[in-house]
Amino acid sequence: MSREQMIHDAAMKIMSEVGVKIHNPKAIEVFKENGIKVEGDTAFFTEEQVMHWVKMAPESFTIHARNPKYDTIIGGDHVNPAPTYGCAFIDDWEGNRRRGTMEDAVKCLKLVHAEDSYNINGGIMIQPFDISQEDAALALFYTTLLYSDKAIMLPTGMKKEMELMMEASCEVFGGKEALIQKPRMIALINTVSPLALDERMLDCLMILAEHGQPVILCPATMLGATGSVFMAGTLASGIAEDLAGIVLAQMIRPGTPVVLGIQSTAADMRGGITFACASPEGTLLQGFAANMGKFYGLPSRGGGCQTDAPVINCQAGYESMLTFSSAYRHGINLVMEAGGVMDSVNATSFEKMIVDFEIIRQVKFAFTPFEVNEETLDLEEIKEMGHTGSFVTSDSTLDNFSELYAPRVGSRNAKKPEYFKESIDKEMERLLKIYEANPPQLDADVKEKVKAIIGKSGLDAQFFEKVESL
Repeated sequence: MSREQMIHDAAMKIMSEVGVKIHNPKAIEVFKENGIKVEGDTAFFTEEQVMHWVKMAPESFTIHARNPKYDTIIGGDHVNPAPTYGCAFIDDWEGNRRRGTMEDAVKCLKLVHAEDSYNINGGIMIQPFDISQEDAALALFYTTLLYSDKAIMLPTGMKKEMELMMEASCEVFGGKEALIQKPRMIALINTVSPLALDERMLDCLMILAEHGQPVILCPATMLGATGSVFMAGTLASGIAEDLAGIVLAQMIRPGTPVVLGIQSTAADMRGGITFACASPEGTLLQGFAANMGKFYGLPSRGGGCQTDAPVINCQAGYESMLTFSSAYRHGINLVMEAGGVMDSVNATSFEKMIVDFEIIRQVKFAFTPFEVNEETLDLEEIKEMGHTGSFVTSDSTLDNFSELYAPRVGSRNAKKPEYFKESIDKEMERLLKIYEANPPQLDADVKEKVKAIIGKSGLDAQFFEKVESL
């Protein structure tokens, strides 16, 4: 029996014998209406029920960007990096920490938009504290529309915020049916380990499913803390959490695109309990999302470019390279937190973001098979040069030397210790100049209609003026 089958069988026993806590009255009613056994706020599922609904979800799907060149396929062999997500603070080069602002959020959007490694932009790249937290999700959604035309990662807020985001999205993209036919955004629905889904996340899930927008179900379990100390046990309980949410999405609207995610990792228990997001255990757990996704016929989600380091140093480098290269090697379809994450997902760093861009480029290059054909075998040049010739001035070198990988961060012939930071600053400046030279445009009439909808939340003209001036 395969490991995947054993984990599935264990997850089915958990779902039928232990159940999943559902902290949402509407979700409870949906489950009851569809024949799921519910006792209090705990839902119990049979394997037949689970697989009936899971099979309705597509094996892959496309998130359609406002600019079609950024359309993003989620599933199959596609690996899509998505940037930093869920961080409350900004860390600078020296490790100084401050709360995030809307200006920081806009800078993140600009950098990710200008970097070719990404087709997805947005989400909670930094939690802004210069506006009301009740309005933060709507504010981040509006800035994403304003500053990027890539495929949209949605922030998840309260029920009313998500309703307004969907209303505004219908205005931008031609109505609810058009939105269902061509999904435009994707959102993260975190589970609550062990074995629970909370009210706010389930509200967002149901609203998104009603509008046909893809949802990512994902536990972030800590081995030995919020889940079993054994990876197999934590995977089984996490899959149970994922499947409960996936089943609910299909009950709301059959065929809703979903992603099976795993963000689980180790807990460091030396001197307290720390979410060790860049541990080797995390790469194994998250990498197994791809295995379980294929088992169920679903796309997968994990993490990459993660570090537990509080500053940009050797640890930050090797952990970020480990986590992203692992995600890429495992074939995870959506790799979140891949660009800018610091200190166990507590902070975003602009300098770290630039370093991670370089890591992503190098990993993608290293995992791309090289061509073997008559031209690349280069036999005529090799014969001509023989044993003592130099290829430096050969025709093949002169025609093709620019194809060799050239890093944008770091140096191969540095002469002074400041070279690394200087290369980061230079690359950041280059990307921001690229953005400012050709910023994406949101139709003026559509923009005013979106502002009117979002303004129902209480965000006023002063907010819009400030954000549009950044």
